[in-house]
Amino acid sequence: MSGVGLLGEFDVLIKKILNNNVIVTSDEDGCEVVAMGRGIAFGKHNGDDVPREKLDKVYRLSDHEMLEKFKTLLEGLSLDYLDASNAIIEMAEKELGTKLNDSVYISLTDHIHMAVARIREGIPIRNMMLWETRRFYPQEFSLAEKAVMMLDAQFDVDMPEDEAGFIAMHLIDAQLDLKQPMADKILHLIEEISNIVRRTCGIEFDKDSLPYYRFVTHLKFFAQRMFSGVNPPQDDLDEEMEAMVQKKYQRAHECVEKIAAFLARKYRYAVSGDEQFYLMIHIAKIIRKSQE
Repeated sequence: MSGVGLLGEFDVLIKKILNNNVIVTSDEDGCEVVAMGRGIAFGKHNGDDVPREKLDKVYRLSDHEMLEKFKTLLEGLSLDYLDASNAIIEMAEKELGTKLNDSVYISLTDHIHMAVARIREGIPIRNMMLWETRRFYPQEFSLAEKAVMMLDAQFDVDMPEDEAGFIAMHLIDAQLDLKQPMADKILHLIEEISNIVRRTCGIEFDKDSLPYYRFVTHLKFFAQRMFSGVNPPQDDLDEEMEAMVQKKYQRAHECVEKIAAFLARKYRYAVSGDEQFYLMIHIAKIIRKSQE
């Protein structure tokens, strides 16, 4: 999305109606865009004109595949979900002081729609990354907590704290351009760390298991922090508890030490105590799963 704004001063031609509030049209340069405004397509047909002053927002998607996904998402979707997503994105961009990746308009809008539906149906989903998200991304998590309060008020629901974690992850992802070469660097680091775990612990991963999914998800966020230059959080773990866990999971602890040494040597990155602790817990669960 190369920008969100309004079109020129003339009426716009409807190329396709997605719902009563959203249409596909063209901008001044002839590029296809998605335009929204309450009731702009009511009683209209493809080929009709819409007064420009009735448009609230215009989404200029630079990526064709993203445009198609966005159009598919908006068909039949209430404008309330897009309004909510826009409000959260605008708040996040202002407080974070950065432009979020275009994909967040799709991912966050879709998540809000599904989350509200799940909660109304009484189907909550636990967020297994909640504590790590809160710990390593306090600013995004704080924003997500505000977003949950906004959504509770707008949709008359009571979202659990897990949803703040999910929304925070969307905001985290949206701050990074995961096109090449960032994606390659992250995938390569995940592979390097996985190989250390495999060799040190003498295991093979069950790639369909929940512990493996959580492990890889943790590595993804870890790699994003590392390559984006995010400073590791200050250590405040209880030393006695940390020592007890290290003793209980000796193989995992040994593995983490090797990973830390590797990252310091190759990437000049110092793995914080907190990061080592959480990584050790994930590896211990991977080991336990392989032994079952």
